Amino acid sequence: RMGVKSTMRNRRSVRTLTSACQRTNLYVDFTKIGWSGWIISPRGYNAYSCMGSCPFPLGEGLRATNHATVRSIMNALKLSQEVGKPCCVPDVLHPISLLYFDNEENVVLKQYDDMVAGSCGCH
Repeated sequence: RMGVKSTMRNRRSVRTLTSACQRTNLYVDFTKIGWSGWIISPRGYNAYSCMGSCPFPLGEGLRATNHATVRSIMNALKLSQEVGKPCCVPDVLHPISLLYFDNEENVVLKQYDDMVAGSCGCH
């Protein structure tokens, strides 16, 4: 019994060293990407990014899909070299509104979908 407990304790401590799938800041500066000539406002925005690992077993906090859970099991059991670990990706995306000049130099306010990662999960 002592061996089992220490093995489980070691696994948990190793897992905490790597950061789990999470949303991180990713500021997009329209000047730096060459879009400031046509975008009036905003000058940039936080698009966020998804980073981190999707360790086996996938916990509830990782917002894993059923597909990711099956992939995680197959990867852990090494059933196929072609099945990798699930990836940390946006699972909810939000729009932003941009004020910009169109091709005829008209000022346009338009909402662009899927521009901001609202949350991340293992997929």
